[in-house]
Amino acid sequence: MSPVAHTGLAVLGWQAGSAPRTWKALGLFVLVSNLADVDFLLTFLFGPRPVFVHQAYTHNLVFVLVLSGLLALALPRGRGRLALISTGLSHLAADFIVIDTLPPVGFRLLFPFSEALFNVGLFPYLVRPPYGAVLSARNAVALSLEAAVFVLPVVAIYARRLRRDLRAKEFWMA
Repeated sequence: MSPVAHTGLAVLGWQAGSAPRTWKALGLFVLVSNLADVDFLLTFLFGPRPVFVHQAYTHNLVFVLVLSGLLALALPRGRGRLALISTGLSHLAADFIVIDTLPPVGFRLLFPFSEALFNVGLFPYLVRPPYGAVLSARNAVALSLEAAVFVLPVVAIYARRLRRDLRAKEFWMA
């Protein structure tokens, strides 16, 4: 999945989880929802290395639970913390349903306890370099589908509350 889908899931977690209605809390949810893809950023910054192979070390329960759990400490006690951790786990769920074409197919959900690969492959994937043009019609369709499934329903369900939150002085002042 792309950051489009993961960010849609972040907004869902932020709205559904009784987290503080601030830009900082929303930013934390967006960060956690995309955190497992830090391997892309590391590859961009430091070049391709075995430790940065996509989905090799960052797409597992230990990585996601530890980092999202630590970041959850930035929120007040309560449902917001659980919502943040659930949002981190949503990354793995979303990537589980996307078609994986790069070997090895799937990700090691239970790493470091198991090398078993997990992937059901139902949702269209994005073509990444060097395997094709990033700005292709195929990717535009895949991103549009992600937006239709993971962003638009969240915006539709929470439209009134999102408008209220974004207009509130407390959202911007925190």
